[in-house]
Amino acid sequence: MLTLILILANLFAIYFFGYFVLNILFFVYFLVGFTREKLRETPSKMPKISIIVPAYNEEKTICDSLDSLVQLDYPDFEIIVVNDGSTDDTLAILNTKLDLVRTEITTPTSEIITAPIRNLYRSRKLPNIIVVDKENGGKADALNAGINFASGEYIVTIDADTLLDRHSLRRIATVFDNKDVLATGGLITVANDTEVKNGIPVDVPMPRNPLVMFQLVEYLVSYSVGRWALSHFNVLLILSGAFSAFRKDALLAVKGFLSRYHHGRFTVCEDIEIILRLHRYFRERGHPAKIQFYPFPIAWTEVPQTITSLARQRNRWHRGLGESLLLHKTVLFDPRYGRLGLFATPYYLMFEFLSPFVKLAATIFLVWLMLLGKLDVRFAVYLLIFVALLAGTITATVTTLVEARTRTISKVNLEAMRYKGWRDWLKLVGFSFLSPFIYHPLINVFQLWGTYDFIRRKRGWYKFKRIGFGRTHHAS
Repeated sequence: MLTLILILANLFAIYFFGYFVLNILFFVYFLVGFTREKLRETPSKMPKISIIVPAYNEEKTICDSLDSLVQLDYPDFEIIVVNDGSTDDTLAILNTKLDLVRTEITTPTSEIITAPIRNLYRSRKLPNIIVVDKENGGKADALNAGINFASGEYIVTIDADTLLDRHSLRRIATVFDNKDVLATGGLITVANDTEVKNGIPVDVPMPRNPLVMFQLVEYLVSYSVGRWALSHFNVLLILSGAFSAFRKDALLAVKGFLSRYHHGRFTVCEDIEIILRLHRYFRERGHPAKIQFYPFPIAWTEVPQTITSLARQRNRWHRGLGESLLLHKTVLFDPRYGRLGLFATPYYLMFEFLSPFVKLAATIFLVWLMLLGKLDVRFAVYLLIFVALLAGTITATVTTLVEARTRTISKVNLEAMRYKGWRDWLKLVGFSFLSPFIYHPLINVFQLWGTYDFIRRKRGWYKFKRIGFGRTHHAS
């Protein structure tokens, strides 16, 4: 019995110590790197950008998103809204807002096979907006349909509930000055409870919903720090589907997003799989892909406001991660893929996909030790306090650093943190202290549910119901 306890204790110690060390290294690297980061100058050459907006039952938010997009500060861009067989009034709302006119379905600029296209429309009011009406095929299929009609050199993909900062395209274009960069993404922040006027967040108070507060902390700290560090080591495998940008020729080289219509299979998280496939495809051809996270382009997105909606979202995210790793399992631990095979995929497997299992097993192990009288309860309490203090300290440091760094160079990054005074800042830090005891265990349960569904090969999207932003005012 004692031998078994020692073996398990050592295994858990190695796992959590490794996870702790990696996260501290990421944090330190973020602190050093972010203080040196500068807003990049807009390049003299700004190629045409095609923004693809897949929309399935998005009547609540599509108008705000379009209001945001039409005000983007960029000389040459088009907006392609793909109505993916919506069963609500999405298409009718688009028609009313844009004054659509049916046009001949032209020969696509690429030939990715998709679900049938019903109609193609152009806006009389805004000639740079195209609406593709098609039969339902899923988000990846809708994105592929948009790629087929895109004429830009760069492809930006966003969700239909996303609001972009008006300078985001210019900043994205600067990232592609580096010819090795094939895809990039910016900071995603929470839009719930904001006042939106003509597609622009004009009042961004602290969220009232505690669940939204926990997600705000998660988006600002966990995603920013981790993605910053992984990006700079070129082992980032996730760019948010809410706002990502790609070189069009790179997407065409891998035949677009994984879809049952073109590839004969699909995943519920196309944003993870496409990054893995880009890494793999170009690595196999001797040209390793560079995927870069750049924090200054900002996208605002609606997050779940109920436990049920959050559970469905995180279930799908975790299933998607598992599906993507399974699809590219031959990359795991293969030295021919360099950092992709020896660090990136093992990291996401061990510390992301298997994490909820390990945490559950460790919890059961600790309870078992307590029942056997082998665990000092005071030690367990001190450990939990340490974890909470560490989470709060990291949040306090990151938010303070970002505020100091962006106050003069990026006002929108400052607004993304949502705090306007020390009371709001204390609220952010306070929710960080509570996260390890309330929010993280919830996420762990949802991820375990996602793993269960992954094992059962359930493929449902589990789309959560959009409520819409806070107060909204549209242009007439």
